[in-house]
Formats: sequence, C-alpha cells, structure tokens
Amino acid sequence: MLTPLKPELSEATDLSHEARRFRTILKSFERNLELLFRDTRLAPEVDHAALAVAFANWRQRFDAQKHLATVDRRDFTIYSAGLMLKELIAAGPLKTIPRTDTVPAVVQSHAQHALARWPEGYAYTSFCLSVAAAVLREIGEDEPDTERAADDPAFWASFKENVAENPAAAIAFFDLVCGKEPNWEAPDVPWLRRAFAGAQLLPRA
Repeated sequence: MLTPLKPELSEATDLSHEARRFRTILKSFERNLELLFRDTRLAPEVDHAALAVAFANWRQRFDAQKHLATVDRRDFTIYSAGLMLKELIAAGPLKTIPRTDTVPAVVQSHAQHALARWPEGYAYTSFCLSVAAAVLREIGEDEPDTERAADDPAFWASFKENVAENPAAAIAFFDLVCGKEPNWEAPDVPWLRRAFAGAQLLPRA
C-alpha cells in the first residue's frame, strides 16, 4: 500500500501526543494528500470543517478508551488509527477531482490501480496507516505488517460498499490492512478485541 507520508512522520518527535492535536492532523493529512496524488490525474480538495468534525469525534472516543492502552499498547494504537479512519469516512472531508494541469505519464503499479478504485478511502487509509506505523515505531513496537490485499482494487470496492452500510466496518478493514484478524460483529468495540480478551475492562463513563 502507498504510504508516502510515513518516512516524514517517522522523523517527528513525540508524535504519540502530537497526533492528538488538530493542527498536527491537518498539516499531516494535507501533506499526505500532496504526496499521494502528486503523480496521478486527480487533485484533492479538503473540507477543513468536515475534517475538524472527524477529529473531534475521534478525540472524544479516544479519550474515553485510552485506558485500554495499558493492556496492549500496540493493538490500541492500531485500533485508534482504525477509529480515525472510521470518522474520516463518516465525515467525508476529502473530494477528488480531475486535474487540469499536465501530469507526466507514469507506469501504474497495483497500488496505484487500487488508489484509483476509491481515491478518498485509499487516502484516508494511507494517512491512518502512516500515523499508526510512525507512532508504533516511536514507542518501540513493530509496525503493522501490511497485507497485500490492500493493493487489490477488489479489496477497495468491497471496503467502500461495506462502510456505506456501516462506517464502523472501516475499523475491521483497517485491521485487515494491518494483518490482524478483525472483529466483524462489533469492530468499534475495543474491549472485545482479541488483544484485550480476559482483561475485564469496561468503558469509562
């Protein structure tokens, strides 16, 4: 999967805390779009108000559930990134339009074909995966083992269809991208994830 922002984020300091600030998210989100669509025939347009809504909804859920990080910080980081993906898809801050300037001809990779299948969803996932990988590297954990399925255009067609019915399914699809087994029944309930099984932790009021 294309994650052009990951090298830049890996050089950031205190990203695990900076990622909780909207200013950091806005800057990183737009930089990822710049890199991701640079050699394509699509131009990204961002609705900053919708992006702010997505971040606010994510931050509320994150703060209510962050105690689960004490059980398995790696899995909670991946879950939190998947939760951000869900909120981005629900708020829809990105729109892609055909570019009017000239784009150099490039050889299309499988990943670029997947990007073309659902540009917005692919861009959201690329961003969330880049942030998750950089945070995990910062805290000394292994980065997600990205599955090859993420380079299959059919995967993105299924992803798009499922989240149209239930945005929470984005968390399950993100787990698939990260090489983890999803909880399809209740993907947005973190304490039902396998990593937290037996922890007997309930959400805080």
